[in-house]
Amino acid sequence: MRITAGRILVVLGVLFAVLSLLAGYIRFQGLDTETVSQSAEDLIADDTVRVQIAASLVDALYTNVDVQAALEERLPPDQQRLAGPLAAVARELSDRAAVRMLERPRVQALWVNSITRAHSQLIRVLDDDTRALSTENGAVVLDLRPLVIQLGDQVAIVGSVAQKLGPDAGRIEIMQADQLETAQDLTQLLKTLGMWLWLLPLVLWGVALWLARLRRRSILQLIGIGSVLAGLVVLVVRRLAGSSIVDELVPSSAAQPAARNAWDILTSQLRDGGFTFVGLGVILLVAVWLIGPSRSGVSARRTLAPYLARPEIAYGVAGGLFLLLLWWSPTVQTTRWQLMLAAALVLALGVELLRRQTAREFPAPPPT
Repeated sequence: MRITAGRILVVLGVLFAVLSLLAGYIRFQGLDTETVSQSAEDLIADDTVRVQIAASLVDALYTNVDVQAALEERLPPDQQRLAGPLAAVARELSDRAAVRMLERPRVQALWVNSITRAHSQLIRVLDDDTRALSTENGAVVLDLRPLVIQLGDQVAIVGSVAQKLGPDAGRIEIMQADQLETAQDLTQLLKTLGMWLWLLPLVLWGVALWLARLRRRSILQLIGIGSVLAGLVVLVVRRLAGSSIVDELVPSSAAQPAARNAWDILTSQLRDGGFTFVGLGVILLVAVWLIGPSRSGVSARRTLAPYLARPEIAYGVAGGLFLLLLWWSPTVQTTRWQLMLAAALVLALGVELLRRQTAREFPAPPPT
């Protein structure tokens, strides 16, 4: 009964580990302004996404400015019939000008600042600072109007674009005031889950190991397998959800490549978390094999005995591998420092236990 209960706790811990990864991703990707700003930089740096953003700016310009009518005003009466063809040519020129404009670092910085400003305003509202809503008539908006004006100035065929644009041109509504209470409650829940849910699987696994007693190796092995499966589930769900969401929200086949790239960028932290789970599970399975009674495990300990006897080598290699994991997975490094601290302590304890076990089995020969 104890080993059965331990196995059940391991399975529950794996499920909560997946939930904690998802909650942590939503909490930091959606509610951390620094992460959102970095994602905005990555989006505008992607060629495919940038072309789609440029097309959206051109659409906003032509939706709010009657280019053909503006050309008719500027052409002589006998040439006004050319306004239609010239407007079509101007549209093509605008598409090219928008792409070139968004390649400039200064304009990309304006895009990132617009995203960051809107997100900061949203977070203030979600943190119950309702003063931010009063500045936008009861709504949180993303203001891309400066980019639309710059694009109009690049084309320079309709005169003063700023005067012709309507008050809502280039402004994307994010949230209305009547949605505030629900959004605030959800935000607080996500913050709490994202910050602390990761502790629950650790507690469940700790209790499972305590219940297992003499069969702790089998529980450790099950935890390792569960960690690998959890990481694979996250990676598969991310891929399937991306395909489904892109197909559902972006019916235009021309815009789908940009949407897929945007999904990959915005869910990169989730991908890193999935690979980290797989990596940690593999490390745990290797450790279980290394300390086990199998012939290959004993042979491996015999080979490693001279190196494990020297603490600087044993801990140096383990520390180097741990730092490599942090460098490879910036998601864990920046948003899960508590979990990484616990993992570092567990790794150090495991290295010490392995050193002691190897020293007992293969004592160093006395000096001659």
